[in-house]
Amino acid sequence: MTRPEPNPQRCGDRLLGVVSDATAITIIAPFITSAGIIPILDALENDASIEVITRWRPDEVATGVSDPRVFDLVDRRGGAVLLHPIVHAKAYIVGSRALVGSANVTANGLGWHRPGAVEILVETPADDPALTSLLDVLRTTASTATESDRDAVLAAASTLPRTPVRPAAEGADRTDWLPSYRLPEVLWRVYSGQREEALAQLVRPELVALGVPSGLGTEFAFNTYIGAILRQGFPGRIAQECSNLTTLKAVQRLVELCAARGLALQDAGEAWETLAAWIAYFLPSYHRIPGGTRLIG
Repeated sequence: MTRPEPNPQRCGDRLLGVVSDATAITIIAPFITSAGIIPILDALENDASIEVITRWRPDEVATGVSDPRVFDLVDRRGGAVLLHPIVHAKAYIVGSRALVGSANVTANGLGWHRPGAVEILVETPADDPALTSLLDVLRTTASTATESDRDAVLAAASTLPRTPVRPAAEGADRTDWLPSYRLPEVLWRVYSGQREEALAQLVRPELVALGVPSGLGTEFAFNTYIGAILRQGFPGRIAQECSNLTTLKAVQRLVELCAARGLALQDAGEAWETLAAWIAYFLPSYHRIPGGTRLIG
């Protein structure tokens, strides 16, 4: 008896066959919606370990291709959601097996309920070097999502104009990007064309790295958008791990996290003060813990 050929408009059927008896699963996709992930969660054993790695860019959330409320579904099952704003890979890892390809965790991407988009998921060993390298990069540069992150991204999405926001022409080319321009209050003025070109040339790389779309009409919407992105990826990871440390220990931890990525900081103290200034400016209420660092006070 021949096995039926996989249906490229129903990739979810193949995925469910892999996860039905899983004790642990890692899901990697930029776009994840509640409708997309619920059938996967329903197919898992109640005590299965769940790790989800995704991104929550406010403009994508506003259009409905990504949904931070997925956090509640995963958290309810005891799982974790990790955030990286430039993740684009799609992979489903279960034990020694993995499915990799093009299908996002959406009803259309996986073909739930009706034939969806034409996608592909190909099986590969979970220890494939390319896959293990991907996981290493994401796990060492992603931040762990919280309820506050969920709410901040939803709030940022709600500030976007009703007319479509045009995406940025470029995005960050480094998974471990950190801000380098010391004065975050200048970003809006450069973005809105209020500062001279010489300064804009210094600041523009930061806007490109953040992937800020054009069309944000107010400083509030702009700052809220950047605040939502800063919570994700390497800056968010560092902020989470350093927010309740003294300044000296925060700098030491920053050096350790960068060294794990093979990054040598010329001036770790300045790098920390720059990130702290950005967090204080764009996320003024972030982790206000008594006795902490300038990041939170």
